Amino acid sequence: MFRTALRNNLRAYSAPVKKFVVKQPQKSRNWLLWATFGTSFGLGWLVTQHMTFADILAKYMYDNVPENDEGLLKYKAQLQSRLEHLNVVKQLKQVGYTEVFSERQKTNTLIDRTLSVPGGIGIPPRFFYNPETRETVGIYHLGMKLTGYPFLVHGGVLATVMEDLMREAVTFAKGVRSEKTQDLTLNYKFPTFANQFVIVRITKVEENGKNLKLHAELMDQSGDRTLVKGVGRFST
Repeated sequence: MFRTALRNNLRAYSAPVKKFVVKQPQKSRNWLLWATFGTSFGLGWLVTQHMTFADILAKYMYDNVPENDEGLLKYKAQLQSRLEHLNVVKQLKQVGYTEVFSERQKTNTLIDRTLSVPGGIGIPPRFFYNPETRETVGIYHLGMKLTGYPFLVHGGVLATVMEDLMREAVTFAKGVRSEKTQDLTLNYKFPTFANQFVIVRITKVEENGKNLKLHAELMDQSGDRTLVKGVGRFST
């Protein structure tokens, strides 16, 4: 009996010990699905908010077509209609501004020639002037070809537009046909989305003999957000 009990004990000790293994939980990949969805949704929203089918055509297909091309004419007419229905156009006329038609300078080729392409500044800017305050407002359309980062207008383009409006303001305020930029200082407040109209306005005019110091700001097409502020000094 003793031997039988001993054998049973030896078998018990020699038998392999069963281990209780806890299965490690797999990491959830739901965050990847949500991140993909969020990115796709965000890009889709940007495209639909800031780019129409006509704008896509302008970016890729209107470079080498003649000026009387039907598609190009429709694209420009669409931009003109959008500009005419901006609230700011109606508001300016109600507060003492009148539309002025500038004799654009032959030396000002960047706005009127180089950037004056579909997807760039596709239609000429429009200017409004208040003779009592000597303040000028310009409205420019900035297309998708003027981007630096995707959907965002290049800072150099914004500087060019700001200077262009200031130069026009000098000619209106001083009644001269030529001026010289002495310096221009800009403060970028917020990214500017492409494929929208921007409003550039003079907020203050300081005159010292033949020299003028202009304070200006560039806003989105609603006029609710200031995107760039600047100060320019000019001589006549």
